[in-house]
This record gives sequence, C-alpha cells and structure tokens, in this order.
Amino acid sequence: MFNKAHEGLVRAMGFLFEKAGLPRQELSGVSTQDWRQVQSIVLATEATLESDCGRLMGRLDLLILDPDRKEESGWIVADLKTGRPPRSGLDEKVRRQLLFYRDLMKQRSPEQTSIVAEGWYSSNETIYVADGPSILEEAIDAWGAMKVTESPFQATPGESACSFCDWKAWCPDWWVSRDEGHLDAGGTFRDEVTKLVRLDRDTGAALFERTTPTDDEGALAGSDFRFGAFLKGQALEQIKRLEQDEPEGHLFLGSARVDGKIVHLGDWSEVLPWKPLLKSASD
Repeated sequence: MFNKAHEGLVRAMGFLFEKAGLPRQELSGVSTQDWRQVQSIVLATEATLESDCGRLMGRLDLLILDPDRKEESGWIVADLKTGRPPRSGLDEKVRRQLLFYRDLMKQRSPEQTSIVAEGWYSSNETIYVADGPSILEEAIDAWGAMKVTESPFQATPGESACSFCDWKAWCPDWWVSRDEGHLDAGGTFRDEVTKLVRLDRDTGAALFERTTPTDDEGALAGSDFRFGAFLKGQALEQIKRLEQDEPEGHLFLGSARVDGKIVHLGDWSEVLPWKPLLKSASD
C-alpha cells in the first residue's frame, strides 16, 4: 500500500500548496522558500478541540488561514479524507463531523467571524465545503442520551451501526449477528471474539481459536477455526497481562489487520477481555 499512500500524500500536499498560492509540484522540488510560504498559512495540525463544558471533543487534521477571506482573517478547518469521494454532495455523517469541528473551533475562538469547514478528498483531488447551522446543541443532547442506565440500550446490529462501533467488546448481539452471517466478516481490519491457544511471549507469535455464541447474553463455545497472529507494541503487552490475570478467559480482538492467513495486532488494535455488559455497573 506504500505507493497508494505516497500518492495520497502528494495529492493532499497539493491542496496545501494551492491554499498557499503555490502551484502543485513534486515534493522533491519544493524549495525552502516555498515551504516557508506554506507554513505561513498553517495555524494548527492534529489539534484537539474541547467544548466549553468538557463533554465534547474532536481532533482536527489542519487549521489554516483562508486565502479567499483574507479581509476577514478567515480560517479553514480542513479534514483529510483518503476514502471514496462523494458522488454528489458530502455524506451526511461526514458533513456533521466537519460542522462539529467547525462549531467547536467557533466556540473556542468566539472572536473569529469566519470559519469554514472543508473535506479534502485526495482520491479525486476535490475539496468539499460543509455548510449548515450549528450542531453543538444536538451533540450535547446526544451526549446526554448516553448516560448510564440500568439496562443497556436496545442493540440494532447492522453494517452501518456496527462497522465503527466502540462497544463491540461488550455487545453480545454483535457477535451473534456476525455468527449468523448478518454482518460481513471480511475486510482488511476485523474484529474477533477468541480464546488464546498459545503465545510466544518473546516473539509475539500467537494462535487463537474463534469462538461461537451459544446464547444472546455472551456465552461462548469453542470451534474448529484457528488462526495465527503476530502481536507487538501495546497489543502484545496487553495480551501478556490478560494471559497472566485471566488465562482461561475469552478475548475481544479489535482492528486486527489481516494479511493473507496471518493476523497482525499492534498499537492500532484493542485486546480486551470479553465481558458483555448486560446491566449497569452501578448494580
């Protein structure tokens, strides 16, 4: 994937050159003077934004001066997108994400009169502007709806709901739906509920057995499906701790990268005990 990643980088830098008033060019040909001109419009990179109440947080890719609004000293909140570009307008989820970053920045800098949110899609070299009223009030309402209740929320398994859900490690409905074939089990990055068969603590080589659900509350049984994996970084340290503390426990493996028949887990992955949340922890 290196060539694709490099191509995406070059195209993304092309956006930045244009915003700085420079022609697109090969990175190897960028002069020191050109780069200083680029840096002159960059206000922040990989910045963490937090709401005044401390309940909401976002992380924007780039904040730059807006060349089209120099008189207003305008800002652009830019988010780099490497996925499939929209066919017409921005996807509603992406639009709301960009507006969320914009609104957090407006709240953080109320004196700033002009802040625009843009999605920079490197694959088709197109910039999409997100327009719309503030969504912070709706975001606060959504935060309030996530308060702990005695019973968990009603699960609604589906591709769109489960793809990027952070609660898989505590949701038996997800694993049941996956086992019954209602959810796609493919892709480069996958989630699994497993049992550790063996681990080489020095090399990080491991063998896992995929489990099968036996009810809708998270109980599991073994299977004949086994796969090898290499663990490093935080993933390896976490599985070492779990192997010592809960040697017979089941494991949730999140964002496991599949390369052929081998799985890789690292700092980008989650290795957690499989403990479905069936009632409030306050009980």
